Amino acid sequence: MKTIHIKDNDHELIPEPLCAAIGNFDGVHLGHQKLIEECKRHGYKSAVLTFYPHPSVFLKKIPDYKLITPIQHKADLFSRMGIDYLIIFEFNEDIAKLSKETFILWMKRLNIKSCVCGYDFTFARKAEGTILDLAKEFEFYEVKKYIFDDVRVSSTYIRELLSLGNISKVNRMLGRTFSIRGNVIYGTQNGRLIGFPTANVDYKNYYIPANGVYFVTVEINHIFYYGMCNIGNNPTFNYSFERKLEVNIFGLDADIYTMQVEVFFHERIRPEVAFSSKKELIEQLKKDRSQCYQLSSNMNFTK
Repeated sequence: MKTIHIKDNDHELIPEPLCAAIGNFDGVHLGHQKLIEECKRHGYKSAVLTFYPHPSVFLKKIPDYKLITPIQHKADLFSRMGIDYLIIFEFNEDIAKLSKETFILWMKRLNIKSCVCGYDFTFARKAEGTILDLAKEFEFYEVKKYIFDDVRVSSTYIRELLSLGNISKVNRMLGRTFSIRGNVIYGTQNGRLIGFPTANVDYKNYYIPANGVYFVTVEINHIFYYGMCNIGNNPTFNYSFERKLEVNIFGLDADIYTMQVEVFFHERIRPEVAFSSKKELIEQLKKDRSQCYQLSSNMNFTK
């Protein structure tokens, strides 16, 4: 997959005609996957046209907007799906002010001949552009809303599920196992003192699940380990205003500080709890670990 970054219309014509799926694609969920499958069916090189930063950074004035899949994670998923070109528009205030006519002209200059969008896609200044405008200028394919488990699959709904800790349903909506990538950073090392050493993962701008304990697998240098993950504020000892993502990795005895890991979430074990003593915390962690081992024994896959 070739990645093209576009800023201020500074780009060259792509030599091959394209069919482009257009959108934000946060999560690359089942509905997004339908767009991409459609994009690959029409005889052109396939492309995804997306935006970075997420438009909400400018349109909703949310500078630290959290994402289900940050841009590099998203790009890797597109590559695995066999997309030929990833076109990333740098979204800024100037892009937000573009007229629909100018945006369509940009698309044509990229050699986009055909495009695929969701039924409710809008674009350009004040969302004045609609799929009807695209259908006048390109070979156009509309993808209807995707219903799964009797609800419309959307990034907004997946965020709601993450906020509830409903990982099993999140994974069904994504068609894959929800995961977070990040570098291992130094923490308080309290886990090591009570017999449960953890890797403190810098999750940056990921939209992380609800506080609690989760059964996970962790990928480190292409090797997978089972583990349990705690997300929360450490209410029992050393309360942290910022939510932490810490993983107790089973069977790992190595220094992994500064290394990148990917944490795959399979099931929520319980919510985060403030315990009255260190002993009570340790006893509960033993139960949590035992439950994770039991879940791992029923798995025949790593992700």
